[in-house]
Amino acid sequence: MSMRSIGLLLLLLVSTLLSGCWDRTEINDMAFILTSAIDLEKDGKIRYTVMLPLPGQMGGATGGGGGGGSGGGKSYYIDSEVGETYRECHMKLQRRMSRRMFLAHRRTILVGEDMARQGIRELFDTVPRSPESRMTTFLVVTNGKAYDMMNSTPKFEHFPSEAIRELIKSKSVMDINFKDFGISLSIPGADPVAVYMDVKNSEKGVESSKEVELKGYAQFRDDKMVGTLENDAAMGLGIIKGQKLISHSITLPMGDGQTMSARIYEALTNINTKLINQKLEYDIALNIKATLVEDTSHYDLSQTKNILLVEDGISKKVKSAVQDVINQSLKNNVDSCEFGNFLWRAYPGEWKSQFEKNWPESLKDAKFNIQVQSHLTDTGLIFDNVTKERISK
Repeated sequence: MSMRSIGLLLLLLVSTLLSGCWDRTEINDMAFILTSAIDLEKDGKIRYTVMLPLPGQMGGATGGGGGGGSGGGKSYYIDSEVGETYRECHMKLQRRMSRRMFLAHRRTILVGEDMARQGIRELFDTVPRSPESRMTTFLVVTNGKAYDMMNSTPKFEHFPSEAIRELIKSKSVMDINFKDFGISLSIPGADPVAVYMDVKNSEKGVESSKEVELKGYAQFRDDKMVGTLENDAAMGLGIIKGQKLISHSITLPMGDGQTMSARIYEALTNINTKLINQKLEYDIALNIKATLVEDTSHYDLSQTKNILLVEDGISKKVKSAVQDVINQSLKNNVDSCEFGNFLWRAYPGEWKSQFEKNWPESLKDAKFNIQVQSHLTDTGLIFDNVTKERISK
């Protein structure tokens, strides 16, 4: 036999060992869940809502309707069910859908505030148990009902889920997914946080729309929501938890009713834990880099003394924001900054014997030394207002 004949014979023999595609699923038989919402009903049951794209409506936006959420025909479909468990609700929905719901493309899970305040630990059984669900899915707590956010009508995106995801991915927001939340639940000396969002009606437009808005972060004690961090406190949390590459715009009062606006684009945080005579202290050192974006005070920023004044203003603003998040955490009796975890790592024996049982109540007796060093790295293309009168010599 020739070498070619032998080769063909071996190929035929090997092919008998190959298995067929016995469980294939055509894409036309699948319904891709974009996001799901979980709410608490008045009777204590769970309302589970899903958003699914409609393939027949997924062409480009038509007729000047803007995004897919407000065009002539919506490019998505929303349905909801009520049950005792998440899986029960899911199966009830599946009974009236001609396609199998597929979870691997889901990037956000919305939880209504009422549900969050009751507790969401059961989610961390349902989501990881399915091989289609991803622990990198973003967890979002909504002000009010989560399904109301699904009915928002953002103008820039075809789907509300895309608007939610893009806002969460921005540099002004900490990257908090299911895995991060679950880790905070399981490690000692830490309480988790989740992104907190709302729906806001657009203003002064020809056509009104319901836009998705970032509010800050929801604070949790164990798995139950107890409060929120908004505005400066939300910024302070991102800085103190080591969100290095950020984008926060801040307004600085410069006296006589004048202000400056700067953008913080980088923050380095170092937290040192100390026990002095069994008294707990935290040295928090922050290194901030910022650029100037607006100046109504007409400072001449070619002068070093004026640059130092601006840097001092940035440092005071950041220190106040960090103090805000500490105060809010103490008020709500939570450890959103995970100070207990720093204590556990530095003094594991003392943590076990002295602090663990009463944490985070023990945090109220701690001393916080906050030091901020700011650097204004850029003033833009100009040092001073271009309309300022110049005196020629």
